[in-house]
Amino acid sequence: MATNPNDITAAFVADAISVQEAAEKLAGPARQAFEKDGDLGKVEHELDGLWTAVTTAAEQTPHDKQGKLVDIVRAIKEMPQPIHEGKKFEVWGEELRWEQLPLFGAKTREGLDLARDSKSGKPDDAFVNFNAFCARVTAANVSDLSLYAIWILREALENPEDSDIVKETSSGLLKAASIWLIYASETLSKLSQEKKQFDGKMAKPGSSLSIFKDAPGWRGFNEDRWETWVERLTIVKDAVVAEDTKSLVSQALGEASKVSKSSG
Repeated sequence: MATNPNDITAAFVADAISVQEAAEKLAGPARQAFEKDGDLGKVEHELDGLWTAVTTAAEQTPHDKQGKLVDIVRAIKEMPQPIHEGKKFEVWGEELRWEQLPLFGAKTREGLDLARDSKSGKPDDAFVNFNAFCARVTAANVSDLSLYAIWILREALENPEDSDIVKETSSGLLKAASIWLIYASETLSKLSQEKKQFDGKMAKPGSSLSIFKDAPGWRGFNEDRWETWVERLTIVKDAVVAEDTKSLVSQALGEASKVSKSSG
């Protein structure tokens, strides 16, 4: 079996190896760098390679076939804390637990930016697939990437006025916004009910909702914001022309509707 991380994830997604075997092969170099050598610099290097392989696979794997990719991240998370006598497990100078998935958040943020970059030449599918992976990881309670949902939904549905969304929001961004609701509606609705907030202005409302910028609950999730997303997607569904976009918007509204009925 090839030891290149990208080869491992490719083989894993294609069913050539099991979830556990793929997880062990991918995480092994980073864990051994600490357990055998106590080499924190090498740990960071290997973790970077590990998560780059996973995020690359996320871009390249169709969003409806990513279940096993999420399983691999869960299997890595569930591995025991690596131990090297007399040394703390640190990444970027901070002592961490393995179950925190060191560098995963940083690499997914980097991956989101790269997949979104219009200069990268990547197709819309890469951006949509990457957002699906983030949504699925969040919904599976493997890692909380819900802030990314707000960023995508804000750019797609909050920055333009509701009547201008179809004109101003790209199809790729509309698809990515829809994909968050397709795979994580239940989680995002729950976070809205719980009013999960974020530090500073990271999750501030979009331009068309700036009237709420200082309102309580608008530095994160809230039920009014959730309802705004659903209402605006409903407008989009009736106005959008492209069938592939319309299909994802319809699926998103279907999932959101299930959540509304179950919580109503």
